[in-house]
This record gives sequence, structure tokens and C-alpha cells, in this order.
Amino acid sequence: MSGPTLAEATDRFLSVIEKHQSLQELQEGATGLHAQLPGATKEELDAALQQLLLAVETAQTVPAGSVVLTCGAMVEFGGDPEICGAAILNRLAAVLRGVGGFLEEVDRRAEVQPDEHPDRNQLINQHINDILESNPELAWAYIAQQPTTLGAIAHLSRSTQLRALARSRPELLQLSVGQDNHNGQTSFLTALLRVLDDERLIVLHPAEQKGFEVRISGIADNFQLHMLLMGSLIGDPQEGWLTGQKPDPALIAVARDAAALPERKAMTGAFNLWNWPALQRDGTLPDGTANGNWWIWNEGTPDEIRVFENVRVVLLGPPPYPRHWNVERRFPRMPGELEVQHVLPPDVVRDWLARIAATPRPAEPVA
Repeated sequence: MSGPTLAEATDRFLSVIEKHQSLQELQEGATGLHAQLPGATKEELDAALQQLLLAVETAQTVPAGSVVLTCGAMVEFGGDPEICGAAILNRLAAVLRGVGGFLEEVDRRAEVQPDEHPDRNQLINQHINDILESNPELAWAYIAQQPTTLGAIAHLSRSTQLRALARSRPELLQLSVGQDNHNGQTSFLTALLRVLDDERLIVLHPAEQKGFEVRISGIADNFQLHMLLMGSLIGDPQEGWLTGQKPDPALIAVARDAAALPERKAMTGAFNLWNWPALQRDGTLPDGTANGNWWIWNEGTPDEIRVFENVRVVLLGPPPYPRHWNVERRFPRMPGELEVQHVLPPDVVRDWLARIAATPRPAEPVA
């Protein structure tokens, strides 16, 4: 006897969403539906997402979090992230606002001072029941934060259109960063909301007097950017490419869109990446580790690269010391793209370098 279809399992889940009495019932209902996802066709998944859309939009905060997480699971199995994506971003904004209010209320009740760094989890455990009684919407937002965030990440990592919609709503990033400040670390959500798509970069190598115009999308950090620059720009110097040992294509494929390799592999950086103010008046880059505050750190993100004349500029020089890192993508389901659109003619490269060298430097960033 065959089990329920995905459509039937989705209907049962929606019934649980409507009638549940506890978090355990929500979890059990979601587990029953998730069991139907392996082997479902894209058409079945898309139809199920359409079934869930109204619940994403209208369910109470906590059950809506369970629905959003379930939508994320369907997208993980190949469902269309566009079906519920916009509604999920609306939910995400509301939940993040509520969590911000919840954390402020916890701090108020605990009388936390601005210069204190208490154990947040301990304070939350102490005060959440009181907040549930006095301001339940804030507490429900906190309870729904994890499933809502995980479901949103699944959607955002698979859709450039949704990431563009999220960037058009800067409140989302502001709210996510605000929570990171409470927690003392950058979240995966914040990292994803900072990803650039269809972003133009000018990449210049002053020592070789070469330059390139590239466009990037879906690159989560500068480790990935560094790898894709190596894979795209190193080649035959006589044909205008940069000098160096071109990396193993299998490693570069992982930085783009290939699955992780069975065994962990390390990459050795070919360059040091600099922001434009590092260029000295004579058109050269500093030696060694001098002026390190102008480095573009591998641990950073492309949106931190400094803008010069309305475009982000990357200067390439030799690494001051060997840098190694594991080859992987921060968001394995998000393809990374770097397309070389133009190899810049020598006179254009000279002009870029001359303009940069002649431009007054901004204040040096704090290390």
C-alpha cells in the first residue's frame, strides 16, 4: 500500500499548522512532510510550495516559522525559490524586528549596561517566560527566529532575484547586523544579505601594468573571490593574462559551482589583494606587510572593497607570505560567478593607475 502523496502530506501539515497546541506537534507535523520530499519531482515540489504560500503569509509567528523552514527544505530538494521567497522575506523582516525588541527587553529586565558583555543565553533563559506573559509577540519572534532564518537562507542562496529584492530592503541587513552585535559574531544570514550580484569590478596589477573589467555574482567571501581571480586571470602573459601558476581546474570549479571534493584540498594564494588607497604616488604597491590596513582580507567580503569613481577596484600584488585555505564555498548551494568582460588595453590601465595615484587618500581604516 503506497503512502500519501506530497500534496496530501502538505494538506496534513497545514492542518497541524492550523490546530497545533505545542511546539512538539509542529515538529512532528513538519517531520512527516519532510519524509515525503526525497524523490519528489520539481512539479510536485512547486505545487506543494504553492499550497504553503498562504500559510507563509498569514500563519501565526511560530507556526509560520515551521512553514518557512519546510519551504526551505522543499527548495533544497529542487523547488522554485521564487514561489514563496518574497513572502518569506516579509516574514523575516517581521521576525527580526521582533527579536530585536525581545533582546532589548531582556537587557532592560537584566539591567545590562552598554559596556557589559553578559552571557546572553543565560539572561534569555531567565527572562523569556516573563516576556511570554507580558509581551508574547516578542518572545514568539525569538522562538521563530531559527526556523525562519534557516528557511530564508535556503531561498536566498538559490535566487539572485530574491537577493536583489533583499538588497532593495536595507532594513533586513540592518536588523541582522543588530542581532550580530548582540551575539558578538557575524551570522550566516548577515553574510548572505551582503552578497553582491552582477557587480562590476576593476582589477589592476600595477607591477605587470595589466588590468581587467570583471563582473561577480554569488561570491560569499574574499577567499572565494581570490580563487576565482586566480582561475580567471592567470594565463599566458603574451596574451594579456597575469604571470603565475594556474590553479587546478577542479579546485576552481568548487569555487564556482561544483560539489565539494571528497577530500579536503588547500589553495595557496597567488596574490595580495589591496584596496585602491594602497597605491603609492609612484604607481607601485607597498612592500611586504606595510600599509596592511589597506589590504582586502580573504576573511572579508566583496561588499567591503573600496569604491573608486563609482566602481569597486581591486589592486593585485605579490603575497607578503604564503596563505593557505581550504577549498570550499561558504554557501554550497550558491554558485559563484566571475566573468572577465574586458582585458583592459595598456593605455587604459595606465590611465586608471595614474588617476588612482593622484587621488587624495581617505583616512586610514582602524585595524
